[in-house]
Amino acid sequence: MRQVILYASLFFFLLNCISCKKEAKDNWDDTMTSGFIRIASDENFKALMDAEIQVFEAHYPNAIVVPIYTNETEAIRLLIDDSVRFVLATRDLTGKERAEMTEKTMRVQKHLVAFDGIALITNQFNPDSIIGISTLKKILTGEITEWSQINPNSPLGTIRVIFDNKESGILRYAADSILRGEAHSPNLYALNNNIEVIEKVIEMPNTIGLLGVNVLGDNIEYWNNIRLMRISREEEATLENSYLPYAGDIVQENYPLWRPIYVLLSDPRRGLSSGLSVFMANEIGQKIILKSGLLPITDPHVMPVIIRNEYPK
Repeated sequence: MRQVILYASLFFFLLNCISCKKEAKDNWDDTMTSGFIRIASDENFKALMDAEIQVFEAHYPNAIVVPIYTNETEAIRLLIDDSVRFVLATRDLTGKERAEMTEKTMRVQKHLVAFDGIALITNQFNPDSIIGISTLKKILTGEITEWSQINPNSPLGTIRVIFDNKESGILRYAADSILRGEAHSPNLYALNNNIEVIEKVIEMPNTIGLLGVNVLGDNIEYWNNIRLMRISREEEATLENSYLPYAGDIVQENYPLWRPIYVLLSDPRRGLSSGLSVFMANEIGQKIILKSGLLPITDPHVMPVIIRNEYPK
């Protein structure tokens, strides 16, 4: 009798496990054009994703997409934890992150959807708004710490450089693509979000803020109080050889600070996450990217840039 009870208990335990697995699987019951999903995005692209989601849902009324805006590291962590299956970010997974996905038998695809210019902003009353990329590097490493080292007549004192947060994709870009492994200055500061960066630049004339162009396009009410800095690839920056972070100068490779934007997709069932990814890569989604001030990959002038190197030099 005991054996019968034991076998019966084991049977119902296994049946319950199977049911739990089935229930967990059924939680992802979306299709490419319908259902409910959450996605994660670097907060720098909030304006872009809000616009993409609005138009996507208008085209597919049975689709509901809820975005989570956070820092890039946390967005990718949500992907690894299978809390989301769509992430908009500016980097691929690291080797460690891919190993985690492999252990969970999960596969991630990376799709290039756009390029983003990184803007340097300063206070509207700062007259020194033209800078060479080599000078910027010296500021970020701490070799240049005072505005008077750039302009002997400047009264602004110490140069302070600010980013949106300590897990910022822009901060990582600066470390990887500008500093290239060199130690950074102690005068670099991470705040809490993009709006704080803009407000701090307005409050403190000695600051330089680094932001995505998309962020500025979504906050035009601040434009009268800040100044976009022009950046040159030349050692001696002039008005003629320096450029602003606009799509035309990015595609011509005149503006040196730009980065790719990817969709990281973990969607084995080709559900709504895949549907949104396809939408962003095609005509309507790419027009929204262009309207947001970013560079779409479908621009015919972009392909040579992609072929030469997907990453900025």
